Amino acid sequence: MIFRRYKTSLVAIVALILLLAYYWYKQPLILSPFGLRTLANQGTTLALAALAQLIVVLTGGVDLSVGAIVGLTNCVAATYMGTGPASVIGVVILTLAVGTVAGMINGLFVAYGRIQPIIVTLATLYVYSGIALLIRPQPGGAVPDFYAHALTSAWGYLPYAFVVVLAVALLIWTPIMRTRLGTAIYAVGDNPGGAHMSAINVNRTLIAAYALGGFFAACAGLFLTAQTTSGDANVGTTYTLNSVAAVVFGGALLGGGRGVALGPIVAAYFISIIISVLFASGVSPFYQSIFQGGILIVVLVFGNAWTLRARNWLAVLRS
Repeated sequence: MIFRRYKTSLVAIVALILLLAYYWYKQPLILSPFGLRTLANQGTTLALAALAQLIVVLTGGVDLSVGAIVGLTNCVAATYMGTGPASVIGVVILTLAVGTVAGMINGLFVAYGRIQPIIVTLATLYVYSGIALLIRPQPGGAVPDFYAHALTSAWGYLPYAFVVVLAVALLIWTPIMRTRLGTAIYAVGDNPGGAHMSAINVNRTLIAAYALGGFFAACAGLFLTAQTTSGDANVGTTYTLNSVAAVVFGGALLGGGRGVALGPIVAAYFISIIISVLFASGVSPFYQSIFQGGILIVVLVFGNAWTLRARNWLAVLRS
């Protein structure tokens, strides 16, 4: 039962293990407390952004504004956080609210505007990026040391970044997916017409999914703020396409209705670590992007082929 649920994540898990094994061969210190903390901090923002992308993909859409919301919330947090615990808590709540509202706006246009998600989120990408530039025209801001330490430090071999991802996945993502809303999200992505015939309010489900996507993107923005201790309106650019790649690599279907959180989270760490592995292998920076893209293409093609083969085997066993 467990294997059947997480079989689509297997390729990402195996790929990450092999990548880490090779990286350890080149740089043995990556398994030290400092090395593990570095790896965790390097991939956690993308892992959270992948959850933001996944919940939208499950409905059959794609959110091109994920990176812009990450950048916007990063600017909000770094600009207004202050230095005291009370102000930090207040700004964290404000930042999560900003991300949620941004995602909800996407959902409103998709649900009631009857506009394709890719068009809506492409437009809001520019809007949210523009707002981020208004808040912080130049990179900067300030983050209290205790906030950065609480999210990016480590306790021995346990990086706090892993705790953040596990907390978001187990305490927020999993309970949501086990509610009627989670069932409705999968149903809408699998068959919108059938979901409507089953008395599921498709429009409300879409709005909720996009709002949650904005919430998870804000979580990514908050972690990025702790990691960089500053705000930058352009910092979220890479997270949009990388989050889509992580979701697909993690076994979710872009058509909607299929996918679990484990695969995209693991795939996000894989994608984030590739550059470091290439650098450790002595690959010139001029060729790193080419190698990164080539590795992703090979893994995605192999992953899709394995997923289709696994589904065929499962269909044969059922028959």
